[in-house]
Amino acid sequence: MTKKVHIPVQLIIEHGAIRNLNQTQVYDWLKDRHVLLVSGSGKTRLVTEEVEAAIQGRAARAEVLCCKDNSLDTINELERHVLEDPPDIIIGVGGGKALDVSKVVGTRSNVPVILFPTAISSDAICSPVAVIKMMSKSTSIGVKMPQAVVIDLDVLSSCPPRLMSAGIGDLLSNKTALFDWRLAHREGEEEMNTFANLMANNAVESFMNILNQPELNRSRLMKVSAEALIMSGIAMSIAGSSRPCSGSEHLISHALDYHCGAKALHGEQVAIGVLLTQHLQGKQERVERLAPYYEKLGLPTHYEDLGYTREEMHRAVRKAPSMRDRYTILNQFDMTDEEIDRLLDEVYPNEAKNRYRLTVG
Repeated sequence: MTKKVHIPVQLIIEHGAIRNLNQTQVYDWLKDRHVLLVSGSGKTRLVTEEVEAAIQGRAARAEVLCCKDNSLDTINELERHVLEDPPDIIIGVGGGKALDVSKVVGTRSNVPVILFPTAISSDAICSPVAVIKMMSKSTSIGVKMPQAVVIDLDVLSSCPPRLMSAGIGDLLSNKTALFDWRLAHREGEEEMNTFANLMANNAVESFMNILNQPELNRSRLMKVSAEALIMSGIAMSIAGSSRPCSGSEHLISHALDYHCGAKALHGEQVAIGVLLTQHLQGKQERVERLAPYYEKLGLPTHYEDLGYTREEMHRAVRKAPSMRDRYTILNQFDMTDEEIDRLLDEVYPNEAKNRYRLTVG
């Protein structure tokens, strides 16, 4: 049995990618086309202006609309514009929210999408999933994969380090997510796509191999991070779900969003969740400890550094199994209040605090 998998036709990750766009196949696609650029706000608008300038003279017409958030109202507003004045191509420029909104609008309007990420804070840069806000709560929906992804490393180098940390947190979670997927398969709860499993694992392994090198070059780190996050997105497309990159650690992050106010970035919360779920997984099998990588990369190691109280973290762990109908390591333990308290003491000791600064810069 074979399966049709949708992946981007073009992937460009290099310094000066926007400046050199006219040397690519992506530029050829834009000839005499009506292009809609969906831009994030703030500094992202400057990058959008660069992209707009790069396609002038190639596209027949280019217009820019601002994506202020990832709410359903914003998506509906942009979709109405698309239906009234249909573009041939949508170009999404920005962080996770702008990219997700672009993918949703493109999917609902049946318009191909090209993404220009300005940060790699999650695997949203290339995945068949988008996170949107409905009734003030975040929810994940399926979308079409982008036709192309263009990442300018000069743009990434100027983004806040915190966004890079969040992306790495999301990437490292492949380890615990794949453990959970294999566990669900052994328990007869889910099918296992071995090719998607291999790709998601290779994505995180390629990144960790770079970290194990004696000298860590920031430019090389950015490029490999971006490549690994894109491979993770393709693994999800192969699997037909987020399973290869989303397990119990993501359930904890979703619970923090839904029940505790979503005080931090998705990847930061996932990184915190990884520590707890990895601890539980280690009780059943030998697992590779990620703590040394957290220390090397400056990732958060305590929920209080993300602005959450002990009571909120306790609530998130208790509510996590009910966030999705997904079998994980959390289903293997009796998560009583006493058990959760013991876990919080073991996984997040006081000495793990104050290692991460919750700042934008």
